[in-house]
Amino acid sequence: MCKQQGETESDTNGLVKFWSNLYNKAPKLYIPFTQFDIGFTILGTCIISIIRLMSEYCYINILEFNPNTYKTVESSAAVTSITHAIILCTGLWACLTNQPYIPSAKIETSPKSYQAAVTALLQLCTGYMMYDAIFMARSNNWSFHPDDVPFLAHHVVTVLYMSQTRVLGAGHISAMGLMFTGECTNPFQNGHLITKFGIQLAQDGSLFHILHPYVELTFAVTYFFVRAFVGPIQIAHITYDLLFTESGRNNISLKVSILWVIMIWGIIIGSYPWTMECLEMAKTGLQVKYGVDFDYGPRYEL
Repeated sequence: MCKQQGETESDTNGLVKFWSNLYNKAPKLYIPFTQFDIGFTILGTCIISIIRLMSEYCYINILEFNPNTYKTVESSAAVTSITHAIILCTGLWACLTNQPYIPSAKIETSPKSYQAAVTALLQLCTGYMMYDAIFMARSNNWSFHPDDVPFLAHHVVTVLYMSQTRVLGAGHISAMGLMFTGECTNPFQNGHLITKFGIQLAQDGSLFHILHPYVELTFAVTYFFVRAFVGPIQIAHITYDLLFTESGRNNISLKVSILWVIMIWGIIIGSYPWTMECLEMAKTGLQVKYGVDFDYGPRYEL
């Protein structure tokens, strides 16, 4: 049955209510002279940072990986990213299936619990971007490595998009839809990162060695499918909705819509090299590209 916009609180599903309650009980911290809350963002940054530190502890003290190689740093970051992605995507799916999929819709017509849940998820994702930027700098003696620049640019674009939807009170569905398709392959992508470094850091015959070929193939197939097919179709629909529908023209200014369209097409086009790499990996099946002897460059050397 198709969801109708503006359904009552009783029609809101349990997971949406969970995120709503979580947000409502969290402390609020507003940017001075505004009603723009960043309390849940900071809370999310702190919790995700704790998960990262726990992951680092496990890799170094339990798995006994070398603490002096960047491969261990990246592996612990990958565990953190997977945790965030799974939590975020379950919440996003609950919200996206609770209201009609109209990318430019206004949030004020939705139940209050839904509005709170959306705000929580947008702030959680923003908190992850903040955490990631902080730990990128931490891992490079409190400076940014040139390899980090594309990821930082992605974070800036994402935070700008999410924050603008909150300020405007519209476009949140487009943001959540993009977040979902962007993060749904994250567990496979970061799982691949964990196993490709694991086969170099763990002893021969470990679980990393057994799983790696299957993880690499799964990551290659899923990432290519989403980035080559799902993503462009989704972005084309969002572009149409923002620029050519009555809802888009009335709810979001043309200048903002054009900015958003440029940003989201920029991200999908920017992922082209990784998309093509995944296609090549998928073609080779279980014959891995990133094997035990793969050279990741000087940054990953001891």
